[in-house]
Amino acid sequence: MIELFALALIRAQIAAAAAVLLVVILRPSARRLFGPRRAYGLWAIVPAAAAAAFLPSLAETMDLGSPARPLGVWAGKLILLWLAGCAVATTILVLRERLFRQKVDQGLAGPAVMGALWPRIVLPSDFAQRFEPREREMITLHERTHINRGDPIANLVIAGAGVVGWCNPMIALASRLVRIDQELACDATVVALRSDIRADYAKALMKAQMSVSTSPLACGWATHPLILRVSLLNRREPSLHRDIAGFLTMTFLAIMAMVIVWSVSPRGPDFKDLRPGLAAQMDDNGAIFWVQGK
Repeated sequence: MIELFALALIRAQIAAAAAVLLVVILRPSARRLFGPRRAYGLWAIVPAAAAAAFLPSLAETMDLGSPARPLGVWAGKLILLWLAGCAVATTILVLRERLFRQKVDQGLAGPAVMGALWPRIVLPSDFAQRFEPREREMITLHERTHINRGDPIANLVIAGAGVVGWCNPMIALASRLVRIDQELACDATVVALRSDIRADYAKALMKAQMSVSTSPLACGWATHPLILRVSLLNRREPSLHRDIAGFLTMTFLAIMAMVIVWSVSPRGPDFKDLRPGLAAQMDDNGAIFWVQGK
């Protein structure tokens, strides 16, 4: 079991890295054709590809190709190393979240949404002095949109992916880029609801401090590239037909990613290689089973 899990873990890391590279290539075109909200959906390709790595591959199902050599004692060592890295990554995540919450208590963090399961909006102590009433309304609307979209839960999933993929540099890159696309999608949702606020919305973005601290789980206002966010505010919303086409395209790409990973994954080791000393026998019904050899 450890041997098979180690091989599946290696496959998943490779599949996730390839999927991240594909998403990075497709992001600009998807954003231009279907808008930021559908481009954000491209990131579903990554978990889909990684999940397919844990399924029996086409080669294993059809008994094609030569079986892989067992990892032997390295399988257990690999799993232990991975678990140790996950523990360290989780500790860092918890410490960063704790530091952010301390700054929230001091009025030094926000505007942001914190809390994945029970999200709430947090504001800095100088919020009323720094922003005009209309700007405060838009910022609050933006953060409420994050909650309505389920972005706090998404951030928890993203943080979890960063923990299990701590050894994968492409996962670290994805953790950064997906948060940018999340903010762009939220901006597009707000502007679609209130199309008359583009100028004031951009002004509020530019007025916010770039150095505002946030946590890996929080949805922070103006903590991502502002020039890109402001430039996209002037783009027209895609039509209903293009929006539907974008949804279908993202769904198709996620399914195809699973199919490709499933079809190209090599065979794992045979059961007899994992359990030396076993011999194959056939019962009266033609079914093969393994018994301890003499």
